[in-house]
Amino acid sequence: MSEYQDSAFWFESVEKTETANNPLPASVDVVIIGAGFTGLATALHLLRGGKSVALFDAMKLGHGASGKNGGMVGPSLHKLGLDGLTQAYGRDKALAILQEGMTAIEYFQDFIAEENIDCDLKMTGRLRGVTNIKALKSVIKDSESLMALKGFKFDVVSKADIHSEIGSDLYQGGVIYHQDGGLHPYKLVMALARKVADLGGHIYQETHAQNITKTPSGFQIETSIGTIKSGEVVIASNGYTKKYLNNKLPYFYKRLLPITSAMIATEELPAETINRFFPKRRMHGGNHRLVQYYRASPDGKRVLFGARGTDQWDRALQNGTNLKSHLCKIFPELNDVKIDHSWSGKVAYTFDHTPHLGIQDGLYFAIGYCGSGVTRSIYLARQLSRRILGEGDHQTAFDDLPFKSKPFYSGSPWFMPAVLKWHSFLDHIDGN
Repeated sequence: MSEYQDSAFWFESVEKTETANNPLPASVDVVIIGAGFTGLATALHLLRGGKSVALFDAMKLGHGASGKNGGMVGPSLHKLGLDGLTQAYGRDKALAILQEGMTAIEYFQDFIAEENIDCDLKMTGRLRGVTNIKALKSVIKDSESLMALKGFKFDVVSKADIHSEIGSDLYQGGVIYHQDGGLHPYKLVMALARKVADLGGHIYQETHAQNITKTPSGFQIETSIGTIKSGEVVIASNGYTKKYLNNKLPYFYKRLLPITSAMIATEELPAETINRFFPKRRMHGGNHRLVQYYRASPDGKRVLFGARGTDQWDRALQNGTNLKSHLCKIFPELNDVKIDHSWSGKVAYTFDHTPHLGIQDGLYFAIGYCGSGVTRSIYLARQLSRRILGEGDHQTAFDDLPFKSKPFYSGSPWFMPAVLKWHSFLDHIDGN
């Protein structure tokens, strides 16, 4: 039995939103599969546009990636960087893709303010710590290339100044990204759900969408609680598309790699410790190939740390033990500190490391956030909603990107454990 609570820290002390338990309506204008950030934000816009909407989520509300992530926001700049994107698409398209991330974070902040959503959003910036000088020079070079983007700015932190940013001796320096911040993701899920419910949207949690059939007038959706008709369908199931849709949508799941992302939360720590570890309350990450992210909890009482899971399963004990070992490399004094929570869920990567949205076989979709979905999902939900409503200004830089799969890939990334072990080995020999 796990020594950790197999439950997200975020679920504590947050008022849950009541969802529909009434019988299904016979029909609605739009059915949305997945009630995470994408589904809820899309529903909100569609309801305000005069559409009737029903959302179905196979899990409890907020128990997918939207309610269990690290609560970090930013422009989600592409893994390939400007140089890699330029090689793939040309410089103009590369800049447009990256600028879309800047647009998304600007929109996200305006959205939270205009909707008056209390989700502990604080734009405190992010430190990317770097463990060796060679890597630091590379990170600085990449960051300098991004100065071509409107609104982007960063600062370099030398080793001499690193303790002004983090209470750790691990890093040789780093860079500060000022367009980043943190929030409480589960509070955001619940706030969006309340707004959708208040506008008359039907939210059905723990309800499976078992089949989607095209009809002359739209679609018929068979669910675990009955059948409903709709004019349009939105696929917003992301990392859970194959698992919960009974292999019914191969176009989508063959283009998504569901990856286990795991997190831990320490027990409550003295305020002095948190203030020393995170003097500016920034979000934090490193230059590891195995992505790591960490921060103080919004209430300033715990350290939250996330990384890839040990395998494709949600294993609280194995993931918690593994993540604590990585956390203690950053903060050795936490070696004897108790871990209260260990949890995990699925994010969805794409083969081109880019989110995708559009319409396929009559189904609208916005998926594939590659582990950086908080801001992009809210922004792309707005853009997708505009398209469904027939409004202008719905275009994005992602619209015309080919959504590619790989030969023989069937939606289950069986090769990921080997990839993760290889990346772990490379991190080790780099001293990370």
